[in-house]
Amino acid sequence: MSLEETRCTLLNERGNVENLLILINEIYRKQIKSEGIFLTEALSELHNTGEIDLLKIFEAVNDTSYKNNPYVIMRVVETTLPSLKAKVEDILPCLTKLTDLASGHIVYGAFECFCRVDNSRPKDSVDFILKQTELDSYAPFIYYAIMAYESGQIAERIQIVKALIANDNEVVRNQAYSVLGRQNITENWASSVWDIIKSSAINEHADSCRASIFRSIVHFGNIFPSYWPHIESLLASFVEGASLNILHAISNTIAFQQISIPDSIQKLLIKQLHTISPEQSHIISDIDYLLVNLIKKELYDTAIELLESILSYGVEITSLSYFSRELLGEYTNLRNHIITKWFLHGEKALCHNISILLHNIAEKDFELHADMTLLDNEEKKVFVSRKAIGWLFTRPVATASFIMSISRSAHQYTIETLEEILYDPLLLSYPSELKKLFQTYIDNNEQEYICKPLLDKLEAHNLDILKVSGLKELTAPSKNIDLYWNDFEKDMQKSYEEASKNSFFRLIATPKRLLYGNSSIYYVHQMDEQSSRQEMQMHSFSHSSELPTLNILDPESLDYSLRVFRCERMKNEINS
Repeated sequence: MSLEETRCTLLNERGNVENLLILINEIYRKQIKSEGIFLTEALSELHNTGEIDLLKIFEAVNDTSYKNNPYVIMRVVETTLPSLKAKVEDILPCLTKLTDLASGHIVYGAFECFCRVDNSRPKDSVDFILKQTELDSYAPFIYYAIMAYESGQIAERIQIVKALIANDNEVVRNQAYSVLGRQNITENWASSVWDIIKSSAINEHADSCRASIFRSIVHFGNIFPSYWPHIESLLASFVEGASLNILHAISNTIAFQQISIPDSIQKLLIKQLHTISPEQSHIISDIDYLLVNLIKKELYDTAIELLESILSYGVEITSLSYFSRELLGEYTNLRNHIITKWFLHGEKALCHNISILLHNIAEKDFELHADMTLLDNEEKKVFVSRKAIGWLFTRPVATASFIMSISRSAHQYTIETLEEILYDPLLLSYPSELKKLFQTYIDNNEQEYICKPLLDKLEAHNLDILKVSGLKELTAPSKNIDLYWNDFEKDMQKSYEEASKNSFFRLIATPKRLLYGNSSIYYVHQMDEQSSRQEMQMHSFSHSSELPTLNILDPESLDYSLRVFRCERMKNEINS
């Protein structure tokens, strides 16, 4: 379709705005599939000659038309706006309405391109915006108007920024601060901009504005690296006792912005995040990515220090989902180091987070290994092993493999101690899972000196149990057993019914009871309103989980032992 054909097609529908929007959508989609369609040129030409009012068409876009063609409408605005002959006072009201429908980014970018076409438009736009009574809708355009200034207009741009900083309206000042560090200026003007930044950092007290100043400071340093020493000196006082807005700006900047920040400044900024509480979910989300970035750069000490600090303030490691996945998957050595260090430290908050980190791992045979560089004496080896049992008791394979890795370099008397706690309470509670694990070690000719005695002890224990199992004095009456299971089934049914009341599936499906049979019957409704009967054979499935035996045989002693393992501290720490 030629330019003239496109013009004529659009003119035929100019009397009905809704139909014209539909036509624009159709032509745009054809333009994607083939060349030789001139939608942008035709719309611009028709508007500039006065044959259609494109701004009125854009203003007529409502929720319905936008939702039907969101991408098309925004792309048409983006491509046609820079070439329109229009005044800023006509353009801006139209664009503010479109930003309410869209996210705004495409509209703002198109407005910046529109301002670049004429050197007078940036200043005219700022003047028009400042005259508006509803500044909240218009203020975001200030940033893009100022950024549209050409490189030869640096002096005028700086003067406008200084004037905006003196404005009483916080929203206006915020836009000016956002521009400060991002201006495309030469080295000759850097000192002037830096003086404005320093003055603003001292004199500005509005929270949101100070957050924008921080972002500008960092961006300014990225453009002019020679100023980083001055920036470090300024930030030392600027971020002290930072508000939540500034902390969010810090976390977002160092987590996501591709800015090369010197190590000393990065450490200063990360230190401000050490006291984040669980309520600050947006900052915690940034810290999640920051931690991964740090370990990818092999800044392990910095990452661990930050992690330990926020966990001590109540943040749970499950809130750091990205970091947790990386720790459990890619960074096994770091994971082993952290777990060993935290068990050795014995702090409840840290040990608890190890427990919840490993709790939801689906893999039953998940194994752990201790970082032996931290265990430089026999007392530490035993202490850490007891901590592992106390906090990871419900993960028997992980716990046993952790202790087995310690026993490889332990003295004989330490091995005997480890053997005792591996047997009771671990092996006695999980005989099935751990018997398989220890047998695997023996089959691989690994640590038979500890695995075989453990299995022999278990075998002797089972024989003793078998000998006394026939004693009538130890057998419960059959009536009591029946009553127990009846009560158990009633409790299970009651729990199921209570849980089902709030089930998501109740909202989308109607429950049906299967009374008998080994197949499922359902009806498929056809287009002709007929239904066909379908039958699907039912298949059996099972899931097993080994419950700790000692929790049934001697629950109080088990609970006491695990509490002791969790709470005890190293002797030298107690005495000190």
